[in-house]
Amino acid sequence: MTTFLSSLKRLFIAILFALILAVVIIIITSSEPSEAIKVFFLGPFSNKYFLGNMVSYAIPLIISGLGASIAFSADMWNMGLEGQLYIGSLCGTYLAYQMSSCPKTIVVPIVLMVSFFIGGGSAAISSYLKNRWKINVFLSSLLIANALFPFVTFFLEGPFSDPKAGMAASPYFNRNFMFSKILPPSELHSGLLISLGLVILFYFIMKRRVLGYEIKMTGENALFAYYGGVPTARIEMIAMFLSGGLAGLAGMINIFGSTGRMLGYMTNFGWNGIPIAIIARYDPIIVVPAALLFSFVQKGAEAGALFADITPEIAQLIQATIFYIITAEGLFEAIGIWKRKSSA
Repeated sequence: MTTFLSSLKRLFIAILFALILAVVIIIITSSEPSEAIKVFFLGPFSNKYFLGNMVSYAIPLIISGLGASIAFSADMWNMGLEGQLYIGSLCGTYLAYQMSSCPKTIVVPIVLMVSFFIGGGSAAISSYLKNRWKINVFLSSLLIANALFPFVTFFLEGPFSDPKAGMAASPYFNRNFMFSKILPPSELHSGLLISLGLVILFYFIMKRRVLGYEIKMTGENALFAYYGGVPTARIEMIAMFLSGGLAGLAGMINIFGSTGRMLGYMTNFGWNGIPIAIIARYDPIIVVPAALLFSFVQKGAEAGALFADITPEIAQLIQATIFYIITAEGLFEAIGIWKRKSSA
């Protein structure tokens, strides 16, 4: 417990330092820095519309960050979360469109399961390649994801496109399938409950179940785990499958909650899950505030673009600053642990 609180304290110090640098960036880039800073920090909380949109934006980030955390805990560097999100979302949206005449209570669970299994299956390929031919998971997952992007785009611009959209997008499925809104007129929807339920479920699995212990043991020392009786190849496969499955689920939950169809651009929910997992130190509970932090930066910049002169590029720069500072803090912590072990 003491170690957890200590890590959490260092994390908040790093975030505070990163936000100070965000202020510096705004001062340098804005012609009205005082107004831009005010809008950036207070804009997302100024009314229930902006607040709801901020929390809504965090929902897929929580789920994709959770997926990345599971894979990284097993030392499986799944860099294909964005591609897994895309392919899971495409298959789920197509199924929802084809089942438009069916009841919502049947369609939504089936579609979410299909998105989960498609995303998980595409991620598990990298684990198979590693165990079969020793192919690096980092590279294979990234390359497979890059192959999935044009595949998805082909369908969204061709066989499964909406000609009225004016961009790469699928047709709308039955609007009755959409999740109910929690804080209208904002986009916040009941998918929030699913995301928090997943956090609790995987916290329990990682902290209280044998599977979670085997995943972390495999990630810390796969050879030791193997000789200790852990089926490391199977555990790595399970971790990658769960990781990709959660990525596919994140995309489909966002579609059910916000867009009502698959768009060719999903705002990097999969990619952002990677730094969120690293910021959270792979802890399912800390994934939630880490995702909210990313959402706050994004929505603060959007408010700044509306009411001041902050651009979306500034938001990306601030997110990158937070990521690098917190990653560096983790690196220094790892170096300190290594030095203490060497001294012992």
